[in-house]
Amino acid sequence: MKTVVLLLLVCLGFSCADTDDRNPKVLNLEVNGCFDKFESGIEICLDSIFDDSRCPTGLVCVWEGDALAAFTLRKANTVKRFNLHANKRYQNDTLIEGIVVKLLQVTPYPTADQPVNPDDYRAEISMDQN
Repeated sequence: MKTVVLLLLVCLGFSCADTDDRNPKVLNLEVNGCFDKFESGIEICLDSIFDDSRCPTGLVCVWEGDALAAFTLRKANTVKRFNLHANKRYQNDTLIEGIVVKLLQVTPYPTADQPVNPDDYRAEISMDQN
């Protein structure tokens, strides 16, 4: 009986490990920073955050605003550049070379009377192979 339970637990452990490999990877990239530690040879870089019109904390705004994140994805000999929006009303994900990239958030969030240094921006993204 113990052998059957042990085999069942081992099988469940392997099936869970397979599921974990398919979960999206969440990355936090800084401006001019790249992540290239994928086994498949993929590299993704955050080139810049621009057009940050998000409503700063401490102010009352007519709309919540938006920020654009510019990325470069390299896979083998292919280089693709693309932009994603922080505002969920606009395109915040894309499918490139069989990879789904989604912008989860841009930090830091602006505050009244404190401009964000462009080098301080970070983008949290998820990546998943389709």
